[in-house]
Amino acid sequence: MVSSFDADCEYMKTNDRQGKVRVALMSYAMDNRPAKGTALYTRKLIENLLEDDRFEWYLVHFDRVDDPIYKRAHEIIMPELKLPVATRFVRTMLFFWKYRKNRFDIIHWFQPRLYPFFWLAPATHIVVTAHGAGDITAGGQFPPSRHIFNFILKHCNAAVSAIIADSQFGKEEIVEYYHAARDRVRTIYLGGGESYQMINKDIARAQIKERYGINDEFILDISRHVVHKNIPALIRAYVSLQVEGVQLPTLVIVGNMHQAFGVAQAEVRNSPKPDDIIFINYVAQEDLNALYSAAELFVFPSLNEGFGLPIVEAFASGTPVITSNVTSMPEIAGDAALIVDPTNVSDIAAKIRALLTDETLQKELIEKGLSRAREFSWERTASNTAVLYLDLLTTP
Repeated sequence: MVSSFDADCEYMKTNDRQGKVRVALMSYAMDNRPAKGTALYTRKLIENLLEDDRFEWYLVHFDRVDDPIYKRAHEIIMPELKLPVATRFVRTMLFFWKYRKNRFDIIHWFQPRLYPFFWLAPATHIVVTAHGAGDITAGGQFPPSRHIFNFILKHCNAAVSAIIADSQFGKEEIVEYYHAARDRVRTIYLGGGESYQMINKDIARAQIKERYGINDEFILDISRHVVHKNIPALIRAYVSLQVEGVQLPTLVIVGNMHQAFGVAQAEVRNSPKPDDIIFINYVAQEDLNALYSAAELFVFPSLNEGFGLPIVEAFASGTPVITSNVTSMPEIAGDAALIVDPTNVSDIAAKIRALLTDETLQKELIEKGLSRAREFSWERTASNTAVLYLDLLTTP
């Protein structure tokens, strides 16, 4: 139910007597958004955190949504108003004011986009998941608001008790680019391994053919069309193999046709068989497992990832993986993937050719990938996050 202010006050006083830790989760990061990226992380983490009854959970967001997860905790909708500009900023400040005398133990934001004066939040400790420093380091154009958010976290992070990184690489990025104190940055890996399974390839292919019309064997990449996903380099590598006369599966690239889509389209024009390169804007969440399992191999040549969740998803789906040797990707992949230089088109092409023609290598990577995927679960992510909350409250 939506909590009224008076009811919250009384409930929080009762909670004090029960000794439960009061945690406000800024859940708006997942509202009305596809279950990918930050929205997926937010949802999976909250779903698993709510299982922990050592805490009293409050889900804080801007607007009422038809989402059953809000029935599992105390829902707080920030004070409603509409302004010509800065509506969310003002609503956040009103939320801070409303709860100033009934503070939470923890307030946790799930992305590094904090409004000015976030340090006035009514909590003993502020936790922010930054993932890495991709909001600074990733290529492409950012909206003006992103630059403001980056400035705030960079220059005001002393008010944050803990920043969560998705990987050791992400931690080092946060320390370097946000100038955060190393001892306040905690690495907590994402999950994802338990959400997928190896599906029989014929069954998976039949599902994908029915839903998306892909009739042939295919190589897969799942990436938004933004600069750092490096999709044009993958297409150049694929086209170079086509020009050499290599018999190739279709190349299927799934992701929002965003700012860099025109560059990818331009690369396709160099292909002797452009119809063998297929772009799909969106695949339903319930089809992703089949999509991964149906692929001959998954190629993820990104230039910058705080974690690289598709790598784990492909592992768990029983598909051999090629990924980059930069940022977090070799850390997450371990020895379960072929590693390439994402700036070297010839290297990408050579690894694709090698994996397509070596069945022994394929089987080895599938087995290693399935094993590696079991190391990443959302339950473990939530457990480690809860440990962080308790550590903050018990450390002098």
